[in-house]
Parts: sequence; structure tokens; C-alpha cells
Amino acid sequence: MRGLMQAVSAVAVLILLLAFMVVLMPKDQVLALAEREFARTTGRQISIGPSARVSIWPILGVSAGPVRIANADWAQDPALLSAEQIGIGLDMAALLSGQVRITEVVLEAPVLSLERDAQGRGNWALGQPAAAPATPAGSEGLAQGLPLESLQIRNGQLRLRPSPDAAVIELTEVDLQTAVPLFDGPVSVSAEALKNGQPITLEAQVASLAGFLGGKLGDLQLTATAGTNRLTFTGRATASPAMAEGRVEIDLPDRPALETMQGAPLPDLPQGYGAEQLAAKADLTLTRDGSLHLRGAEITTDGHLWSAEIDLQPGKTRPRLTGRLQTESLPLPVEGGSGDGAPADGWPTTPIDASALGQLDADLALSAQSVAVGGVTLGPTRARLQLDDARAVLVLSEVQAYGGEAKGQIVVNARKGLSTSAKLGVNGLDTQALLADLAGSDRLIGKADLQLDLLASGTTVAALMASLSGKASLSMGKGEVAGLDIAGMLRTMDPGYVGEGKRTVFDRLSVSTTLKDGVATSEDLALTSTLFTAGGTGSVDLGQRKISYRLLPQLAAKADGSAGLTVPVLISGPWAKPQVRLDLEWLASERAKAEQARAEALARQRIEELAQEKLGITPEAGESLEDAARRRAREAAEAETGRILDKLLQGN
Repeated sequence: MRGLMQAVSAVAVLILLLAFMVVLMPKDQVLALAEREFARTTGRQISIGPSARVSIWPILGVSAGPVRIANADWAQDPALLSAEQIGIGLDMAALLSGQVRITEVVLEAPVLSLERDAQGRGNWALGQPAAAPATPAGSEGLAQGLPLESLQIRNGQLRLRPSPDAAVIELTEVDLQTAVPLFDGPVSVSAEALKNGQPITLEAQVASLAGFLGGKLGDLQLTATAGTNRLTFTGRATASPAMAEGRVEIDLPDRPALETMQGAPLPDLPQGYGAEQLAAKADLTLTRDGSLHLRGAEITTDGHLWSAEIDLQPGKTRPRLTGRLQTESLPLPVEGGSGDGAPADGWPTTPIDASALGQLDADLALSAQSVAVGGVTLGPTRARLQLDDARAVLVLSEVQAYGGEAKGQIVVNARKGLSTSAKLGVNGLDTQALLADLAGSDRLIGKADLQLDLLASGTTVAALMASLSGKASLSMGKGEVAGLDIAGMLRTMDPGYVGEGKRTVFDRLSVSTTLKDGVATSEDLALTSTLFTAGGTGSVDLGQRKISYRLLPQLAAKADGSAGLTVPVLISGPWAKPQVRLDLEWLASERAKAEQARAEALARQRIEELAQEKLGITPEAGESLEDAARRRAREAAEAETGRILDKLLQGN
């Protein structure tokens, strides 16, 4: 019982002491002290409303409001910080000894407005501390700064304006905890907030708060998260002007969290470029003028690892990206494509979004051990990509492709609509492998040299294919056409020499074509073989993926020197499954023309014989019957004229 009475007595004494302190606490002195020390330490004025009251819980000290910290004179918002209420905690031991020492500050529902001007200055860059005035009695401990054991923000709002014309970025329900033992000493910050309802967290440690806010590079460790997305930085940095150098790591697996933060769906990234996974780590340097430099960068996109050296300059109209990118496997997406060669039911009609080409300018050196574009797979590739005002130029200095090598240039222009052009030369190309990947057909077997000069326009793959224009040429040495035995057709006049196991072997093949509106027309096919030779004419509709081509094969000359048989072969229909048949109609037409020509020749011969017999007209070598008749008439006229002149002269 005695112990209980002692405890009750102790509590009663404590309550009396607290009541005595509440009565005697100099509220106005505490507020004036806080205003004066803040201005002296930061160079920025703070005003605290006069409605001060002493509090015991949750902190021992003074509560007042509203609070306003003056903004920079150029800033758009009137205040750097405004709050409904500020709580100022005091050191109880110091109070008991007659001193006032602020140990804690709590801001309720503050609004913090951070912005940059056109020159990149931040409004949070505090001025030089003012000269310390005479220190009032009871506040000697403040002469060396404003030490705080705790600084808290509860239910705050953060407004970020990166530039005068930029949209404001807002964070709500901001809760922040930190301690500032010395303004020019190390500080740790822990914060939570919502961005469009998405929770985000921040943990940071700076070597010197004064240096970080005042433009002096100092050590910084930072970790930020949103969902499972994570960013870490370890190095040195300052806030105004924004500068940094150190190691940065970014992992962005949580796409829904990013979309919530943005308040709108993110652009659909192509497979291989971050559609499912995007992460990066690099040595980072951010300079005073806003340029960003990455060295030793490793970027992971959907399992593809890139190494990079990148420089990003702000630019006048668009950022400019320069550097080098290297990867083992480079996927180049064909928007709307299936990735398995040409689709069976037509080219994709999904609109191609090329707006990304206008977001920045670039000059990048690219190298990859393999490149996949649509259904086509290339080998080691070296290229240079130049992007200027939505016009991309890809210069291919080395491309190992299907056993051959390609060089040339590809241009994609999205300044007005979308157009593309290609000037390529390929040597030693494996046609069977290429056509199998590109068009789903592997009938042409051999090594080829290919020249392309093409132009297309349109906003879908289908429109591009239907608008193709230009020219192309193909030449091959020894090779074969699978699924077709032309020599067998010629020997037997049987169109059934097609299908599995049939083939046409040739010694040389060449063809050139002119393209217009997606249709390739050729008139000069030349194919030679030990068994036959062949020419050909026709067209390939690339837009509709149809072929209509007539081969004119002729068997090799007979032993007696007479010409071999010519039997036309018609190839028509979808190029994936074309119909191949003997063109008997064309053959009959050609035979009819030959018979007509023979009959005309016989008739002409009979007329010449009659003219010679009846009229005495005999054509000379190389002279037609008509010319001989005209000559004979001219000779007769000349003879008659001479006879008449002779008579006239004799009469005189």
C-alpha cells in the first residue's frame, strides 16, 4: 500500500509540474524563436498564425496555425509550403532549466509546391543563412542551428512542376518522417504517398541537407517503390540545380502500378522491348544543363540483355539520344504481324503507330549477333540508326542473312503519314530458307544475288504492301524449283509433273521486275538447263499475294539441230499454293498464229509466181513483191517517157 501511495504521489507531482509549465510556458517566445531560427538557417521567411496554444499530448510544446513559408519571387504558386497547423515540440529538461529548445516539428495537412523556372532553378533552393542576431536569453542552444529530433508531415500534398509550361504532378496523403540534428549534417528521410491512388514509398539518406538543397554534391542513397516497381540510387547528388553521379538500378515488373500512377494506359511496348519485363542498371551522370549520361549500362527487356553507352541531351525541340547499343539477340517488331511469315488470310490491317519516331532525335550505333524481324531471322548485324524529326534512317553496314551478306539503307518517314523505302544489295542469299520464313514457300532452292530499290506508303502492313513501287532483280547460279518438273511436262505433255518429289534443276536463273501499286511485273525471265531453256512473263500481286506467270520452256535442240518442243506452263493463284498447269490454250493460239503466218507466206509466194509469169515482175534479192512491182512500173514509165521524147525530138 505504501508503494502505491508513493506512485500516486509521484504522478500527482508530475501533473502539477506539467500544469505549472503550461501556465508559465512562453508561447509567443516559442513561435518567434521558430520563425527567427528558420529564417536564419534557410534564408527563407516563415509566418506562423497567432492562434497558439500549449499542448501536452501528443507532443509537449506549442501548436499554432496556419503556417506559410515564402516562395521564390519567380515561382507561380504563392507559397513554398502552407499548412493548417504546426506543432512545435520542446525539450522538457531544457524547460525545467529555463531554456527553450525545439526538438520536434509536426505539420498537419501541408501543401508543398516544388517547381523549376525556365533556367532550371528550383524554388526549393534556399538562400544563404542570415547573420545570427543577438541570442535571447534562454535560447543559447539555438545559436548553432535548428536541431530537430523529429520532423513529421501528416496527410500532406506535394505539387511538382518540372518546368513553367509543364503539367503539375500531384502526390496526396503524403506522410514523411525525418530528423535534422544539424542542417548541414546527415539526414534520413522516410516517406509514403499516393499518386492517383497508387501507394509509393521513399527512403533516402543524404550526407548534408544544406548541401543537397543548396547545390553542393554530396552522398545520397535513395530507394523508391510503387507496387513491385523499384528504383535505387547510390552516389552523389544535389537538388538545385539537379545533378547526380552514381549507380542507378531500375526494375519495372508491375505495369498496372505504373498505369495507375500515370492515370492512363501505358503505350503497348513490342514484345522484346519491355512488354513483360523492363530493368536496367548503369553508372549515371546528370549534369547541370540537364544532360543524362549512362555508362556500363545493362538493360533487360523481356529476357533480352543489352549493353549500352548512352547520352541524352535536352535539345531545343526534342531530346537527342546518342550512343551505342549491343545485344546478342535483337527482335525488330512488325506491328500487326504474326511473326510466322505472311499470314494465310492477308496482310495485317492493324494501324501502325509510328508516333514514337517524333519523340526524340537519335544517332545510335547498333550491333547484334542475331536479328529477328517478323518471320525473318538475320545473323550478325552492324548498323547505324539516325532519327531526325520523325524520320529514321537505318544504314546497314553489315548484315549476315541466310548464308549471304546484305548492305544498304532503310528509311521510315513519319513526318506526314507513314512511308518507307529500302535500297538493299544481297549476295549469296539462301532463297529456300528466306522464302520459307518470309512468304511461307520454299520452292526456290539455291544461292541468289538480290538488288532492291523499293518505296511504299500507308499506315498498315496491308497498305504498305499494296503501294509498293520500284524495281528489283534476282540472279542465281545452279539451283532448282521444288514441286515442279518442267522437263517432264515437256517430254510427256503431261501437266501432272507437280507435287512432292518433283523438281526442276537449272544452271542459271535471272529475272528483273518493275513494281507499281504493289504489283511486280516481269518480262525477262531467263532460265537455262541442260534439258531445256525457258523465258517467262507475268506478274506477282504482292498486296493480294497472288501470282500469274507464264513460263515458256523449250526442250534442248535435237541431235539433228532442229529446235526442241516449246510447251508453256502457267503458274497462277495464291503464292502459297499456286496452280501449275500446261497452258494448252496459249499453245493452241500460238499454233494458230503460226499456221496463219505459214498460209500468208504461201499465198505471197503464189502471188509472186503469178506476177512473174503474167507481168514479168521478178523480185530482186531482198526485195518484196510490192517493191518489185513499183520498180517495174517505174521502169516502164521511164521507158515510155523516153520513147515519147525521142519522137518529139525526131519530129523537130
